[in-house]
Amino acid sequence: MRNDIHIVLDSTAVMGETPLKNDSRCHELKLSVRHGKTEWRDGEKSLAEMFAMVEANGELPKTSQPPLGDFLAIFKELAEQGKKILMITIDGVLSGTVQTARLAAKQVIKEVPGADIRVVDSLTTANAVSGMAMAVLEYIENGADMDEVEAYANDLAQRTETIFSVDTLTYLQKGGRIGAVGALVGNLLGIRPIVYLDKKGELTIADKVRTRTKTLRRMVELGERFAPFEAMYIAHAEAPEDAETLKKQLMEMYPGVPILVTGIGTVLASHLGPKVIGIFLRRKK
Repeated sequence: MRNDIHIVLDSTAVMGETPLKNDSRCHELKLSVRHGKTEWRDGEKSLAEMFAMVEANGELPKTSQPPLGDFLAIFKELAEQGKKILMITIDGVLSGTVQTARLAAKQVIKEVPGADIRVVDSLTTANAVSGMAMAVLEYIENGADMDEVEAYANDLAQRTETIFSVDTLTYLQKGGRIGAVGALVGNLLGIRPIVYLDKKGELTIADKVRTRTKTLRRMVELGERFAPFEAMYIAHAEAPEDAETLKKQLMEMYPGVPILVTGIGTVLASHLGPKVIGIFLRRKK
């Protein structure tokens, strides 16, 4: 097992719910959440606690990326140990994390002789980012250098398709993603938008469906055009039964393709609301 290349992920990748949890070559930088006067690092509160806080006063949490100092600290520590570093971040349109990571990388490269730090925008989020890290760790065993590793990680990002649906439009509306009228009408009619995260990192509406059952089925249908796949991921906010339904559908359609199912953290959930569910499909080359 190679130990010269280490990977840094942000907390939206829910590394702790994946096989990366116990891999000493993987490191996590936590984003933060604030609700009123209460602030916590991603993972320090459960989704149920956060949603209860929102229910109590109707105020949505606000989120922030890790401070520059956190990036500098982990990059410098690893670089001084002689480790080469790959950071894979949440989609750059959804968060400024990637820009801060690149700024920190430049600074540490100047300060630490021989430092080699690459930052890759995943163009997605949640457990699919951990999936990219898992693939990279397999890839480096073939003797890849950092240029090849960076190119491979960028290729993984380009081949990962993101489709998700929210159970309520309230969080998207309050977060400024859609207008108040659209949220009101949508909630009254029971409309659930299915969202596709395109390769520009932008959220686009792929379809609108009225029931949860139809939503799950339609998500899978929308993903068919990207087949065949080499890996699939499901992430959800307190919707384990729906996740299991999606898993069964995907397993039947694509037997033998590995599927990883996890929850999401409070950072993503604060923008998307309870019972949001997403599928992440990594296309074969």
